[in-house]
Amino acid sequence: MMEEEKKEEKVTKEEFFDEKKNKKSLFNRIMNVILWIILFVWMGICLVDYFKTVSNKEPVMCINKQRITYSDGYVDECTGLGYKVYNYRRTSFSGKIKQELIPVFLSYFFEYLNY
Repeated sequence: MMEEEKKEEKVTKEEFFDEKKNKKSLFNRIMNVILWIILFVWMGICLVDYFKTVSNKEPVMCINKQRITYSDGYVDECTGLGYKVYNYRRTSFSGKIKQELIPVFLSYFFEYLNY
């Protein structure tokens, strides 16, 4: 009689842990799908802005716009989601890059060098 009660108690504990594990794995799967969706949307935004920058158009996602004025013109700086777009309107850059997209972590390096 005691052995049967112990077996039943073990079964209920195992069922409890299985149910808890299933809930946790369901939550993990849902979070995994949500994070992948966010990643693909972000990558899509970055690619659209990259191709717009290559064709010398304004980026779609621009969180912060800033204009830096120099003696020979100005530079428009647009901060996106993890990148910056620089649009050069300077006479000293006549034969060089007119517009570029760079990652934010590299933009601080370029600002330090006064690029």
